[in-house]
Amino acid sequence: MAITGASGRIGRSLLPRLDRPGRVLRLIDTELPDRLGDDDRWGIGLSPDRVELRRVSIEDEHGIREALDGVDAVVHLAAFPSERPWADILRVNIDGTQKVLEAARLGGARRVLLASSIHAVGFAEPADVASTEVPVPRPDTYYGVSKAVAEALGSVYADRYGMSIVSARICAFGEEPGPRRGLAHWLSPDDAARLVEAALALNDGRHHIVWGVSANAPDAFDLTSGRAIGFDPQDDAMAFVAERDGVRPEAPAPSGPIGGVFAAPEHPLGQTWPDS
Repeated sequence: MAITGASGRIGRSLLPRLDRPGRVLRLIDTELPDRLGDDDRWGIGLSPDRVELRRVSIEDEHGIREALDGVDAVVHLAAFPSERPWADILRVNIDGTQKVLEAARLGGARRVLLASSIHAVGFAEPADVASTEVPVPRPDTYYGVSKAVAEALGSVYADRYGMSIVSARICAFGEEPGPRRGLAHWLSPDDAARLVEAALALNDGRHHIVWGVSANAPDAFDLTSGRAIGFDPQDDAMAFVAERDGVRPEAPAPSGPIGGVFAAPEHPLGQTWPDS
């Protein structure tokens, strides 16, 4: 199994949760140590005989094809993680995703998980996502557009080539849930790993769009499509905070587009923001 963007927050968190006997993790990124243990960020106790390191960019068409040759599954996390100028978004998030999917196909991978984002539907209202299994794209930024395009690319490769592809609309990944809106949007590391395992178990040659979110109360997202592919999140931000702090937090009152600050007028298209 290959993981692009393996040195990112989500990638590093997933590695020990996906490591197991009989599985080789091929880590792909531009920032990788020469050996595990050479960098404090990678002090995760992975077995060296179950890890391969490939220092390559998803922009490098030849390099990514070599890196994905012979893998059976791909977890595609590599991308700019927030708003950028259009040329950068196009080059990395859109063209890079197409290069990864084509390399995965040519390399023989039959299963792919694409990291989409809540921002692919950032202008949707809370009531819509709570009651609609798969809301149509309503991106809030160029970044959100890139994730909607990634979903469309996933659909093309599934329908044309019979690959089993899951586009996961990741909400707010973190070791702990954030305040207010974060209580509804939290995706825990353990649930992120459960989502990957569900995607890797598919063999139906179809494209699925699911929410990358934990089973947080109150039910802010319709989790039907995720459960249909075997993704059954177990963690709950409200319960986590109650156990941590000894007091159950007040349930967040949904308001405004789910993209939050990304959908705000003061967050202009194509410009990074300190909080984005």
